[in-house]
Amino acid sequence: MVPRQKIEFRSVLCALLFLSMMLKPLGATVSVGVSKVDVTPTHPVLLAGYGGRTTEHEGVDTPLWTRAMVIGQTKPAVIVVLDNCGVTQAIKDRLAKRLAKRDVAADRLVVATTHTHNAPTLVGYAPIVWKGRTNPDQDKRVEAYTQFAIDQMERAVAEALTRREPMTLEWTQGRATFGGNRRVINGGIWAGFGHQRNAPVDQSLPVLAARDADGAVRAVWANYACHCTTVGGRNRISGDWAGFANTWIEKEFGDAVSLMTIGCGADVGPQPSGNLAIAEDHGRAIATETKRLLLEKTTPLKGAPAVTARQIRLPLAKPKPREHWEEQLKSGGFHHQLAKAMLAKLDATREISAEVNYPVSVWKFSNDLAMVFLAGEVVVDYSVRLKRELDWSRLWLNAWANDMPGYIPSRRILREGGYEADFSQVYYEHPGRYDPAVEDQLVNTIREMVGTEFEAKPGQTPSP
Repeated sequence: MVPRQKIEFRSVLCALLFLSMMLKPLGATVSVGVSKVDVTPTHPVLLAGYGGRTTEHEGVDTPLWTRAMVIGQTKPAVIVVLDNCGVTQAIKDRLAKRLAKRDVAADRLVVATTHTHNAPTLVGYAPIVWKGRTNPDQDKRVEAYTQFAIDQMERAVAEALTRREPMTLEWTQGRATFGGNRRVINGGIWAGFGHQRNAPVDQSLPVLAARDADGAVRAVWANYACHCTTVGGRNRISGDWAGFANTWIEKEFGDAVSLMTIGCGADVGPQPSGNLAIAEDHGRAIATETKRLLLEKTTPLKGAPAVTARQIRLPLAKPKPREHWEEQLKSGGFHHQLAKAMLAKLDATREISAEVNYPVSVWKFSNDLAMVFLAGEVVVDYSVRLKRELDWSRLWLNAWANDMPGYIPSRRILREGGYEADFSQVYYEHPGRYDPAVEDQLVNTIREMVGTEFEAKPGQTPSP
């Protein structure tokens, strides 16, 4: 039998060891502030994410939040993450206009979403989905919630600005494994949704943490490339797996605020899926890996990031002529509404644009980390390629940021066809699919913005 005193001594020793790992030595400090604000709707509202849901939400499973992190005292870099399916450029511009009064520059602001499919739709999101399917009262409630979400995002950033204090930043990368490619391919052609086990995924889990003067973790930011659709088409409010990840990370780290963002996982879905319990399991898996990573060796960051932002135009295939759209008016549903929108553009300007406005932002923490922020639903092929051409060990790829132009397919996906290449374009009011040149244009833009210091070295070990 082990004496009681030895058991107690071992317990104290283990506790001290754990504390010493949690409270790491401090490095260079930078001004950091974090905040979170509730954005759970207080009135009935239509939910985004599934076109088959035509009635307003029936209840709340878990609350929704907006979370903000501010890095830097002057000209701060600001990230605000909203539990929502997607935020348009127009909504970001409305928020940026307000935050300009607080000395937050629009090009240093990133507005990202968790892409939960169980949050209210916002004005302008996937516009064709609701054309001709709503009544004036529903439209008013969507506008009211959009205004509320902008108010709360502004509040979250304002609070983070006032709560800034000297902190140290560190980052590391681990893995999460519940994401699986959802594009089932037969004979080289898209055959539907499912789980294609031999298709690409990005299992990387980059994590950034901020510690206060005592070495305690005060902010955690994690990123994973997977659709936030574990719960499915349930017509109730929830943050899905990303919401649970934030909840469990905050439980693990006490006073910390957690921000969960989504990588290039537009064709990756949670496996398994189907209910809230599974969503919580996925969220706990993220939290468990995050805690493990922050107990081990991390890379210190030397200060606030250098920020660059560009607006580029991605090429679409040549739009079809007026006769096509006039014929499409005879169809029903979404295609009828798209035809009306295209004909309205032809009447107004005599042309349909063959380009899509697309924002790209990059945050560079010296040579230690390059964060890339991409708009819309970016497929995993971009992650695979960029982590081959750039130094994946210093790269963080974030999608669903700053605008919601729909899916951004790769050459492979355009060749295979299917939802991400074709069907989904209708919902975002695009006249057709992207031109295959889209992949090289976006990748080359990212490489230029990141710079040669992040290029892959010859013989680089492949990303896991």
